[in-house]
Amino acid sequence: MPTISANVTKKELDAIREYSNACGETMSNLIRKCLISEAVFKNFYGDANDYNFGIEIPDGISGEEEDKMVLSTYNKIRRILGLEEQIEI
Repeated sequence: MPTISANVTKKELDAIREYSNACGETMSNLIRKCLISEAVFKNFYGDANDYNFGIEIPDGISGEEEDKMVLSTYNKIRRILGLEEQIEI
């Protein structure tokens, strides 16, 4: 299988790793899915396909708990990158 490489900073690598862990994906698989999805707009339409990805949310939690979990994950990644945290999604 062919390989694609990219130069990233240590912070970017840590952020990608954190997000891939939150999505339950390997970094390689997440990057592949992100690129293919972006190229063909699959996530925009919410189609069920092999290229969907997203933060894993446990079953049985409320919408408010889900929002807090997602915001916490995004803010952790923003801290890694040295960006200001978001207050709301």
